Amino acid sequence: MADDVVGSQVADLQAECAEHVQKNRFRRRFWRFTHAALGLPAAVLAGISGATGLSSTDARVPAAVLALVSAGLSAAITFLKPEVHQRAAHARSRAYLALEVEARFALTQAASRGEAVPLTVYRDLLERRRMIIAGQLDELVQRVAVEAGPAEAGSG
Repeated sequence: MADDVVGSQVADLQAECAEHVQKNRFRRRFWRFTHAALGLPAAVLAGISGATGLSSTDARVPAAVLALVSAGLSAAITFLKPEVHQRAAHARSRAYLALEVEARFALTQAASRGEAVPLTVYRDLLERRRMIIAGQLDELVQRVAVEAGPAEAGSG
């Protein structure tokens, strides 16, 4: 078992997936913070500028400045689309976590049998990683569902 090259590669893939899970969790938190950091001030400034503009005619300039800043923050949210990045990071994190579990299962299964990890299993794991990297998460979910379908039906 010590010379299980494929098992070693699967273990490396498992560690890589764990790292990607953490990175994507960080990205998700970053984009959630970015959304709040831009959106909340934009909403507050818009309200303040409206109230300031209505309070007196002398407050037109400060109200206009606040409205411009609010519009700039709103434009930044529209341009950056933090909610889209947040959802994507969450989806990638979940996909890498699933791949990490699959790799751990392959290693455990091979160890329990006293055998090496089959090359076909490693090839399948690499294909799933390629799909995650390519952003084909919907296709990956469909593929896993199709593969799991007959196995679940056969075990019942």
